[in-house]
Amino acid sequence: MDLETVKTVAIVAIIAIAVIGLLLAIVIRKIVGKIISLVVAAVLVLVAWQQRDKVVSYAEEVQGQACDSVSGAVDNPTTREATSFLGIGISLPDGWCTAR
Repeated sequence: MDLETVKTVAIVAIIAIAVIGLLLAIVIRKIVGKIISLVVAAVLVLVAWQQRDKVVSYAEEVQGQACDSVSGAVDNPTTREATSFLGIGISLPDGWCTAR
């Protein structure tokens, strides 16, 4: 190999490595973005499911107490035992005992 061939091959190799590096950077950035989106979505699903479970558990407990009472009404539903879904207070529907 002579000097001119080495210069040409080196320039082509450098350009090829730069293009491959650029393509890899774009692909990795997109993959990392998708992974971050999936993690955020998973956290939101987990929080919503936990909050739902808390509300359902509370509702089942309160329904049992209300339907076992004489009046069929929940005593003091606004006490500190009342629950919320993501900070929003939850109220019980009318006819709660008949929904069993």
